[in-house]
Amino acid sequence: MSFLTPAFLLLSLLAIPIIVMYMLRLRRREVVVSSTLLWQKLLRDREANAPWQKLRRNLLLLLQLLILAALVLALARPFFPIPSIISGSTVVLLDGSASMQATDVTPSRFEAAKTEVAGLINDLGGDNQMTLIHVGHTPTVLASATNDKTVLRRALETAQPTTATPNWEAALALAAGAAQGFRDGRVVIVSDGGLPGDLPPLPTVPIYLPIGESGENLAISALATRATASGPQLFASVTNEGVLDQEALFSLSLEGTLYDSRRITVPAGSSANLTWDLPEETAVIEAHLSGHENDNLPLDDVTYAVHEGGVTNRTLLVTEGNLFLEQVFSVLPGVEAFKASPDSDLTQEEFDLFVFDGVPLPDPLPQADMLIINPPAGDSAADLLNVTGTFSNTVAIRLADSPLLQFVDWRDVHVRQAKTVDAPWAQSLVEAESGPLILTGEQNGQRIAVFTFDLRDSDLPLQIAFPVLMANITSWLSPGRAFDAPTGLRPGDPVPVSPAAATTAVFVEKPDGTRWTAEVGEEAIIFPETNQLGLYHVSLEDAEGTQPAGSFAVNLFSPIESVIAPAASLDIGQVAIETESTGDVGQREIWFWLLAVGLVILVVEWWVYHRGTRLPKFNFYKRSQT
Repeated sequence: MSFLTPAFLLLSLLAIPIIVMYMLRLRRREVVVSSTLLWQKLLRDREANAPWQKLRRNLLLLLQLLILAALVLALARPFFPIPSIISGSTVVLLDGSASMQATDVTPSRFEAAKTEVAGLINDLGGDNQMTLIHVGHTPTVLASATNDKTVLRRALETAQPTTATPNWEAALALAAGAAQGFRDGRVVIVSDGGLPGDLPPLPTVPIYLPIGESGENLAISALATRATASGPQLFASVTNEGVLDQEALFSLSLEGTLYDSRRITVPAGSSANLTWDLPEETAVIEAHLSGHENDNLPLDDVTYAVHEGGVTNRTLLVTEGNLFLEQVFSVLPGVEAFKASPDSDLTQEEFDLFVFDGVPLPDPLPQADMLIINPPAGDSAADLLNVTGTFSNTVAIRLADSPLLQFVDWRDVHVRQAKTVDAPWAQSLVEAESGPLILTGEQNGQRIAVFTFDLRDSDLPLQIAFPVLMANITSWLSPGRAFDAPTGLRPGDPVPVSPAAATTAVFVEKPDGTRWTAEVGEEAIIFPETNQLGLYHVSLEDAEGTQPAGSFAVNLFSPIESVIAPAASLDIGQVAIETESTGDVGQREIWFWLLAVGLVILVVEWWVYHRGTRLPKFNFYKRSQT
């Protein structure tokens, strides 16, 4: 046995004053006498009695010395060398993915992994240190390099599993950075093995601690709707990821009411597909698996789907004829496009978006979002904009940092000439030396974008940037839906929110009932908190109050997470990482047990002091036998 802080052993010298106090203590035996007259001499000798006496056997003294010994040894932190898999500076990667919530080990794989990490913390040597990283959708450093076991244990207690697919590439980059600079750095991966196969190598060969026992799991792997001529249709797929054939009850609920239940059989390693024709008014769909055995991951037994029920973004293209515009609006997703001549009465009807291509703006202006392309010279409509001339120096010198230009490469775009447009309410999105080429802004509660040039006077329609730019601007002008959430939305995927121009705030109610709020401003709104499985409800606030804007669902739908069979080895940087047995020397401290022993002795000492050394007497009633 050795000690981590042997200097505290000097506190054992406190035994000397304890013994001295017992030696100075006067001890007299009580004697019953008939009269004190016979003891006058003894009374006179009290003041002259010598304080130093022979130390006699005393149970209280022995107990107090034992308490002191236990406390001193605990402070000295004794330890025994034991076999361990770690030594030196260690970086521990704790897998927090959805598959770690499997229940094939009690109470779950993640809790079992935390127990493994707790054991590594207990074995940590006094001169060594540990970095603890939680591997989730965004890897998190729970504790930076430290040898304080209390800090590491508290950090470990805060770790919780997630439902998102972990970012192992970022986690390994964190681990590599934490291990650099240490000659004896080690990386330990505590996981069930669901890692991708194209991970970069680590500066040191990692240690793999596998978690899990069984790979049996029955999962709903798909749930989606589509519109047909006869109404909405639902498709579902159930996959058996284990090695045993499974039977289960598949239940389908619409708007919270049970619609259908089917008993299904899914062979090992295969899938069962199901379809339904749903009522026309169907919106929220819930699917549930039950009544099946050998299923170790309940997260993928419940899924949701939201049926949208048709296109809501109606766009009117007002033009004398522009093949480029007609083609791009015919392929934009979520857009139902109509074409009209400048003198058509359709400009006074209700549309979500109006596109005016080289034609005068109507009076009055439509109460909707507008895309204005190549406004005629001298055009002025209700102080919206004023065209004062043309310019030919159209080389772009500044691009705004805006989501509208995401994935748009303007370097190869050439414009012959553009109009000089005065619009005080607008900001320049693409600006040339002589004036803006694209303007965007809001006016009277409407979103408006202006192209100051004719598309046919440029090579923009011939560039790959054209459909991307038109999709970005159309989505910003009139998104139709307040958010863009695909059917296969998975935990951790962000959801862009594009509210109407009059919207002042966006609310998202999460599956646990909590609410996320965002104020509407110039910046794009992204809802990032999709880590919970279930339904999310979106509401928009404007001058008239708060109105619901729809719902979207987040499901597991991850083959990597639903395949829960624990891996025997990992492939990292084209190196197979096997499970490593104990090869290093760790330290097992026993200070906690010493403190416990000291506390027990303290209780015994208290009993002896107040009750004496005699055992309590018990009275037993013996019934005579007749």
